[in-house]
Amino acid sequence: MNKEILEKAENIFKNQEFQNLTGMKLEKLEDKKSIISCENKKELSQGLGYMHGGMVASILDTAGGFAAFTVIPSNCHLVTSELKINYMRPVISKKVFGIGEVISQGKKLIVVEATLKDEEDNMLAKMMATMFVVEDKK
Repeated sequence: MNKEILEKAENIFKNQEFQNLTGMKLEKLEDKKSIISCENKKELSQGLGYMHGGMVASILDTAGGFAAFTVIPSNCHLVTSELKINYMRPVISKKVFGIGEVISQGKKLIVVEATLKDEEDNMLAKMMATMFVVEDKK
């Protein structure tokens, strides 16, 4: 992956208010792969005290999206076209990691998968998603 794509991805990540609000961090970005971390805090929990499923979905969507970002042209961006998540265990750990990887890529659609793991490498959730490539209008 070239330096320009890495810098663009890091800037996009830093400037997304949602990531700042939730505390997600871009831990690693390499060709066709990303790792996103997030501290589990009270503000992200549901009624039973587990991390909210919507937050889990957001971490996985972000991990898959940034993995896909590494394979698109520099004049493009991505939006999620569809996703499916299997929740396997409740998130009770202090920190989680979303590991996103590109499975298949075309000119307009990129299929990704992402896995949510805890600090002990237990699989908590798995996502498959399709990202749609959008060209800059500038």
